[in-house]
Parts: sequence; structure tokens; C-alpha cells
Amino acid sequence: MFPHILTVLFTDRLDPLRHDLARRFAKYEDKPLSWKLKYYYTTPQYRTLLYYRLYSSARFGGLRALFRVLYRRHSSRTGIEFLTPLLGGGVIMPHWGRIILNADRIGDNLYIFHNVTVGNDYRSGKPTIGSNVFIGTGTVVLGQITVGDNVVIGACSFVNEDVPSNSLVAGNPAKVVKAIGPDYIRAMIGY
Repeated sequence: MFPHILTVLFTDRLDPLRHDLARRFAKYEDKPLSWKLKYYYTTPQYRTLLYYRLYSSARFGGLRALFRVLYRRHSSRTGIEFLTPLLGGGVIMPHWGRIILNADRIGDNLYIFHNVTVGNDYRSGKPTIGSNVFIGTGTVVLGQITVGDNVVIGACSFVNEDVPSNSLVAGNPAKVVKAIGPDYIRAMIGY
């Protein structure tokens, strides 16, 4: 049905994609594999992520070029750009719209909404984002800063300073609202 998805079975470089699929379908364990693959492939934001994962993990020139063309095509259609060299697995994007991820590194289990920009500020560099991070709609994260692990960034926040691990931040500029536990995000979103 989707022959290029079969490459998932043949390379260890696609572990982040496997993690994306497992996390996305944790709520849908009762659905058949064919439904999951069709959903993932026909949802615009996940198709763009799929092509990014295949492009970044392809080992051969021709195959890499094919996935690069497919990624760029879908990226321009959806407005979702993955410019991060190290993007961890478990990415969830419940809505599609303009999303720009241009960080030095993003850890596992990123939950990100639409209209988000993560990038450099043209002076200091790009941010580094930890694991288990939730980024709300309309958020901007700029500069050479570090966002720790287990962080919730509220909607429409502007983050240009380091964010400590286990915290909830919000506002313009973003300030720590409260400390949170490592299971806060899982309880908030359900997986």
C-alpha cells in the first residue's frame, strides 16, 4: 500500500519514526495497523514528519533525494519546517499550520501545536529543547537558550531566556508560573 513506509523495517536509523508512531497511536491500540498507517500517511502534518524522517535517515543518494523532494513539497504545502539536525522521537502535532523547528537539538516526546516558531535570534544562536516538552499555540522560542526536560510552555508565550526543567512557563516574556512533576504533561494530555 505504502511501499516507502516499508523501509521502517530495514533500518535502525528510523528509531525516532518508530517512537513517533508508537506515541501517536498509544490511544488507538485497538485499531488495526492498516488504519494507523493510513491515518499517519493521510494526515498532512504527519506525512510531512514522515518524509522528514525518511529523508534524514536515508543512506543512498537517489532515495535520499526522493525523500528530500517529497519532504520539501509537503513542507511548503503544510507550512511545517523541520530544520533541526537532531529531532527526537515521539513528536505529536495535533493540528497543522505554520510550525518552524530550527533548534540545535530537540529531545524525545515533543508535543507541539500550530503557529509555533523555534529558532535563532540572529545574534546568539539556536535553542536547545529537552525531552517531554509541551509547546502551546502561537509560542515563539528564540535565541541560544535551553529549555529543560518536562516543561510546559503556555500558548502565545515568548521565550528568550533559559527555562528550568520541571516547570510551567507562560507570558510575554515567559516567566515560570509553577514547578511541575515529571508526570504532569502525561496527565494533562493523556499519554
